[in-house]
Amino acid sequence: MAKFIRNGLIGLGLSATAYMLINQKTPKALYTDIKSYVQEVLDAADDLQDAREEFSDAQRNLSVQMVHAAEVFDDIQTELDKFQFKIEPHMAIMKTRADHLQATLDHLTNTPD
Repeated sequence: MAKFIRNGLIGLGLSATAYMLINQKTPKALYTDIKSYVQEVLDAADDLQDAREEFSDAQRNLSVQMVHAAEVFDDIQTELDKFQFKIEPHMAIMKTRADHLQATLDHLTNTPD
C-alpha cells in the first residue's frame, strides 16, 4: 500500500511539475489552480446533489398528482355510471315508443289503397 501511495505521489509530483512547465506557472499559481479546480469539483457535486433532491421532489409530486388524477377519473366514472343508470329506463321507454311508431308506419305503408 505504501508503494502504491508513493508511486501515486511521484506521479502527481511529475504531473504538477509538467503542468507548471507547460503553462509557465509558479508553485503558488499551481496551488491556486488546484484550489480552484477542487472548488469547481465540490460545487459540481453540490449541484448534482441539489439536482437529485429536486428530481426526487418532482417524482414525489408526480406520484401525488397521478393519485389525484386517478381519484378524479374514478369520480367521473362514478358520475357517468349514475347518469347511465338514471337514463336507461327512459331510453327503454323511448325505444319501446320508437318501435311502436315504426310498426305503425310499416303497417300504414303496407296497407293497400
